[in-house]
Amino acid sequence: MSMLINLIEILSVIVLFVLLGVRLYLKRREIKVKKVIIFEYSEKYRQKINELVNAHPKIFKVLGLMSLISAPILTIIGVYYLLNSLISFKPTVALVLPSVSNFRYPGPVISVPFWMWIIAIFIIVFSHESMHALIAASEGVRTRKYGLLYFLILPIGAFVDIDEKKLKKLSLKNKVKIFAAGSFGNLLVFIFVLILLIAFSNAINMLLESRGVWFNTTAPGSPAENVKLKGVIVKIDNITINNIYDLQEFLRSAKPNTTVAIETTEGKYNLTLAEKDNVSYIGIVGARNYIVYKGSNVAVPESLILLINYFFITFQWIAFLSIGIAIANMLPILPLDGGLIVKEILKEKYGEKGEKISRFVSLIFLILLLSSLFLSSLTRQVVS
Repeated sequence: MSMLINLIEILSVIVLFVLLGVRLYLKRREIKVKKVIIFEYSEKYRQKINELVNAHPKIFKVLGLMSLISAPILTIIGVYYLLNSLISFKPTVALVLPSVSNFRYPGPVISVPFWMWIIAIFIIVFSHESMHALIAASEGVRTRKYGLLYFLILPIGAFVDIDEKKLKKLSLKNKVKIFAAGSFGNLLVFIFVLILLIAFSNAINMLLESRGVWFNTTAPGSPAENVKLKGVIVKIDNITINNIYDLQEFLRSAKPNTTVAIETTEGKYNLTLAEKDNVSYIGIVGARNYIVYKGSNVAVPESLILLINYFFITFQWIAFLSIGIAIANMLPILPLDGGLIVKEILKEKYGEKGEKISRFVSLIFLILLLSSLFLSSLTRQVVS
């Protein structure tokens, strides 16, 4: 099953790249290439930005104010976690990159399944850049260019090019609104996805439930193999086992080398617990919850369970990356938005000298960020 899923994933990625290559070729007059970055311009969506702001000016004024309020909060959170990771020697920073067919990157890199990554990054970058454009338009700064952004031929979101001359003429307060808007957009995505996950989780709990633990096979030479254990585990020593967590809790509390009575849908088995990694061990492989429709004993098809899990994990990644990027982008590092805000504040107070101070502050926090990445790499090697 896993090999089939990996094969489908590889083929789908190849098909995606072929289709994207054809699309970019057909739209070659509407794109601009800068090294490995491709910009696809869209006059239609640029106009939509202005139409949306003109139709709801009060809403975007309020959103701009909320962006302003969120800026120092996100910066403080980011600085706290960055400093705390270095002081406590616990890594909190890592790169997140797509992988195919269970490939894992070395170093301080979190590998995310390709389609989950591409969906999450597209939503995050699209919401980030669009919010910049919307709040800028609400402050009278027009968007000159707007469109899709590609890394090579991989779509990674949107880009926005606002009128820099008008931006420079704005007050410090309004500049901060625009700079903070991107992270605020990511924060809104995080909140929306979190609400969606809670609602969906409650709906699933109303319709489905776990009634035990089933498994693919038994490990060679294990207690489970010795007694030819089969079926869905529903009880151990008369303790109901509804899910994997119940099983894990029992094994953590049980002493190795003790005999237990395991009840499954296939019968009753007496086996003696072994020990592995200082925890009691029965030796089942591929354990997972036995999901049924609530109020019945009818098992839910595995394909539906995989689909539900894929939905949950994808949206968890969207939420996790949204809040992560919202916070990281507000760090006082140039050319991140947090660095631009600090630069504008210091320029307002100290003039041209403030710009030099902002570059120094940016350098300090860049060193701290790279140190945290190095710490992540070091910790990963030690764990490995």
